[in-house]
Amino acid sequence: MNYQEFLKKFPSEMSIIDYFIKIRYPEGVKCNHCGSDKVYHRSKEYKVYDCNTCDNSFSVFKDTIFEHTSTDLQKWFYAIHLFLNAKKGISAKQLQREIGVTYKCAWRILKQIRTAMEDKNNEEIYETIVEIDETYVGGKPRKSNNKDDDLKGGGFKRGRGTKKLRLLQ
Repeated sequence: MNYQEFLKKFPSEMSIIDYFIKIRYPEGVKCNHCGSDKVYHRSKEYKVYDCNTCDNSFSVFKDTIFEHTSTDLQKWFYAIHLFLNAKKGISAKQLQREIGVTYKCAWRILKQIRTAMEDKNNEEIYETIVEIDETYVGGKPRKSNNKDDDLKGGGFKRGRGTKKLRLLQ
């Protein structure tokens, strides 16, 4: 997904909050204090809900990486997208340039994302089947000392000709 496609999917902060609520509360928003489903959101602050049963107010982002942030949620979601799709990771300096925040903010966002990914409470998310196309297992092939092997093609081979273990899925 490029940035234009991202903006089509999440054109505003309200769309991100709606998306987040659908994921976190699939059966509807319930009070974090008493578990009641008799809640309503405040007119000015869409992410803050009030409970009719216990008279408490709560944020839908309670106990998440977005709880005390003042950074736009669009920047957060795009940062998560960049982090998850970077082959070799993303540095705080690169994230700073990509989403237009300070270095300190970019570093904190990356730290929060990494912390959330190592959270043991989220293990069920990562218990899925992972498919890979093809990979070679082992180090660099060693040159054989036996001249007979070299004559038979047992020396260095490139690509699929190597004697390394190959996993196919």
